[in-house]
Amino acid sequence: MEIEDGALKSNFADTDAYDMRIKRFVPYYVEMMNSVLDCLPQLESHLVVLELGCGTGNLSQKLLNKSRYFKLVAIDLTKEMVEKCRVRLAQYTNRTEIICADMIKFRRISNFDYVLSNLALHYPKTDKKKISVCRNVYQSLRPGGVFSFSVMLTSDSPQFAKKNWKRWEENVLQSGIAREELDDWYKTHHGSDHPVPPSLWLKWLQEVGFKSCELVWRETIFGNIWAKKP
Repeated sequence: MEIEDGALKSNFADTDAYDMRIKRFVPYYVEMMNSVLDCLPQLESHLVVLELGCGTGNLSQKLLNKSRYFKLVAIDLTKEMVEKCRVRLAQYTNRTEIICADMIKFRRISNFDYVLSNLALHYPKTDKKKISVCRNVYQSLRPGGVFSFSVMLTSDSPQFAKKNWKRWEENVLQSGIAREELDDWYKTHHGSDHPVPPSLWLKWLQEVGFKSCELVWRETIFGNIWAKKP
């Protein structure tokens, strides 16, 4: 699958198939989304949240259900995803802005209290593009703002990386997916993934100015990273 500036192209145009596939190939999908949202407070006043790579709106919906005080700007570069997200969040139109935009370049200076992302930031092909995301998120957050995102990860140790991939494969196969289907996923979709070790993400976040950066959750080849702007 080809990826351009971190956006899913034609292979993910079928949004229903995308939703089904991601839940089957990420056995910890719900746990992962909950981990991304764990940083959010119990609200008594309005906060503005940006979601990068909103896809069909799974995380967006959980966020808006969590509290009536959240206002959301959700972006994705794939038009089909944006339209599906708008349909899913139709009841929240007074609290949402859902737009087609490139998450690598998107920036609104000091506009957001939180920036969230779920399984999108491993798509940018180069370190330079991933660093651009970190820098633009930092500039878009208000002082004290938090960046929380789940992402596909590799490891600094090739041996540990191989072990995590094997554990993920075992978990996927145990969920009922046939070996042939898993092999097909490798052929048709894995080429769009460009994961890096969590140590690189933490380094980049600190270099652009974030403090208190840490890996707060990990399961096999997926993890959630949290960082706070001073």
